[in-house]
Amino acid sequence: MRQNRLEAVHMIRILLLAFALFYHLDINAQVISIESARALPAGSTVTVRGVVSNGAELGKIRYLQDGTAGIAAYPGSGSMAGFEANVGIGDSIEVTGTTTVFQGLLEITPISSYSVITSGNLPPNPLQITIPEISGDLEGQLVRFPCVTFNNAGGIFSASGTYTFTDTDGNQADIYLRSGHPLLGLPIPINPVQLTAIVSDFFGYQLLPRFETDFLEAPCFYFSSNPQQSDIQTDGFKLEWSTNLSATAILRYGTTATPDIAVTLNGNNTGFSHTFSGLQPGTIYWAQVEATHNGEKIYSPVMPFATQSLSTGQIKVYFNHPIDESAAGGLIPDGQSAVAAINETIARINSAQQSIDVAMYNNSRDDITNALKTAVDRGVRVRYVAAEETENYALEPPINFPVVYGNTYALMHNKFMVIDADVTAQAWVMGGSMNWTNVNITNDYNNTLFIQDQSLARGYEIEFEEMWGSQSATPDLNAGRFGSDKRDNTPHKYVIAGIPVESWFSPSDRTTSHIVEALETADSEILFALLTFTKDEQADAIANRFLDNVSVRGLIENTGDIGSEFNYLAGYGIDVQRHVFPGTMHHKYGIIDANAPDSEPVLVTGSHNWTFTAETENDENTLVFHDANLALLYRAEFERRWQENVTSTETVHEISLELYPNPATTELWLKNNEKGIVRITDVWGRTHIVNAADASGFTRISVQQLPAGTYFVLLQTDHGYARLPFQKM
Repeated sequence: MRQNRLEAVHMIRILLLAFALFYHLDINAQVISIESARALPAGSTVTVRGVVSNGAELGKIRYLQDGTAGIAAYPGSGSMAGFEANVGIGDSIEVTGTTTVFQGLLEITPISSYSVITSGNLPPNPLQITIPEISGDLEGQLVRFPCVTFNNAGGIFSASGTYTFTDTDGNQADIYLRSGHPLLGLPIPINPVQLTAIVSDFFGYQLLPRFETDFLEAPCFYFSSNPQQSDIQTDGFKLEWSTNLSATAILRYGTTATPDIAVTLNGNNTGFSHTFSGLQPGTIYWAQVEATHNGEKIYSPVMPFATQSLSTGQIKVYFNHPIDESAAGGLIPDGQSAVAAINETIARINSAQQSIDVAMYNNSRDDITNALKTAVDRGVRVRYVAAEETENYALEPPINFPVVYGNTYALMHNKFMVIDADVTAQAWVMGGSMNWTNVNITNDYNNTLFIQDQSLARGYEIEFEEMWGSQSATPDLNAGRFGSDKRDNTPHKYVIAGIPVESWFSPSDRTTSHIVEALETADSEILFALLTFTKDEQADAIANRFLDNVSVRGLIENTGDIGSEFNYLAGYGIDVQRHVFPGTMHHKYGIIDANAPDSEPVLVTGSHNWTFTAETENDENTLVFHDANLALLYRAEFERRWQENVTSTETVHEISLELYPNPATTELWLKNNEKGIVRITDVWGRTHIVNAADASGFTRISVQQLPAGTYFVLLQTDHGYARLPFQKM
């Protein structure tokens, strides 16, 4: 009897346990609100229902809402098949999957099951918000902004990436258009619009419009042009702006981002101007306009503007290889060798009295690092931002200055240094294309500029401190911004020793559009020397000028990059060549009308490759000089590279190179007919592997340590180069 009772109790326990397990599974399978799902820890399995607010225009992802919140569902690896094809806008769906945070966005992926309950429903009603109200709580929801203007109004949504808009209070945010989006190719609205979009996140909030009807013309009061600077002097400058309706205006300005000095402009106008006088030289002033129409107030963005400095304005140009002096019109650069460029760099560091700020992609030069360490020893504040993903051998301990490794998700690709920004006669900015590495300095082709100008130094210092996260000697890693998180917060126009200069930082400043503006001014000639060229906008601008009988020549190193414009330009009959002469063409410069001084010669140079990633993801800097002498100096550099390349093209084809297997996983075999040096580089031109290749015909190289991606094998022999791409799996 006792045994029977024990068996019964045991059976009851089993039944209770089974019931508990069933109840637990049932709870997990229950549909919960999206708000509740978002409150659970990432990695939770959830089942939610909602109405889908987008279709294929945003790719595979679908955003759904219920009455509580919104969330993204993405059919990633391990997901149930068919989600992308079967789920569209207006579908009411039930979806089960795991919550995952991807690049800041909470989404359901993988999707373990889904079902379409009904179709043809109206999408969720947009929630009307302001830009400051954008937050994580609104992720996945359809929102509406009643009156915004696009910063590049009148242009074209020409390429995937971000486009900035501004509301009537001067706040700014970005929309993002993916490749293949139906808005690409359409005009950017000129007039203010009522903007509807989905709140998303990719290392910072992005708004995702779906189709053209998400831009409805808004009958509102707005700035038809934001304040524009001209007539830059040491003690002032002129600002001009306009509104669509007659208004009165108050102009506030000051030396901080919260301007507090007010100027009231009399009259009731649509066009306004104000000329400042009595300002301090070499100083950055911030300004904002408040305009009023029938009691309604709107505000321009708070914008920085620089006065002309009392610095010398000296500009020193260094190339690390000889130029064609006969093409320079009697001008000579300050240096034509690697030694000269390095000596000047160290000399500038040694001259620093107060501060040195460095933003450098890569550094393997102990001599430069030692100069920085010595500067610290004599009391100079040194701050350093480096790229997160590169091997900065020269920054390994012991060093006596702080280093921030930035832009985890793209490239901190800058190559600039700011010295003594607060000392008029000592303020220098170093820029150009040269990294502080042995290969980049001695082997590759690069340019470096040193500019003695306090205004420019202070502008670059703002950019540096945005990445640094503070104005002090100690970085604030939580406040530092990189890549797409950064804002357009530096002056763009300077006058340096009488030369108009533009300064643009990526990705916040829409640098590509300003390079295009420079190219479009060409009346006679365009020359360019680039590591890589994959951006349609510059290519279209060059092709259009070529069709208007402008002479064009170009050198591109990486012609095999995905999306390369090489074949596109060549198809027009443009004289564009793959650079094959030994050494990597690492320049990023363009020259406009250097041979036509009566036109407006322009030089564009900096760290910015003409690529999508440089425009939208990387930290980059670009300078545009409206100066005949600088354009002519760079033209002389180009002519030397062009002649070298022309004489080398015939020998390239004598070199045989084969790769197998391709794609490769652990090792790569080269079949070659000449001995030489093998370099394996990535699509940005960074060298990852160097290996000797003998004349035996076969060379084995281990590629196991390489991350997956596209690479190039470069065989350099005494007779020239051969290069082939391969894929590392």
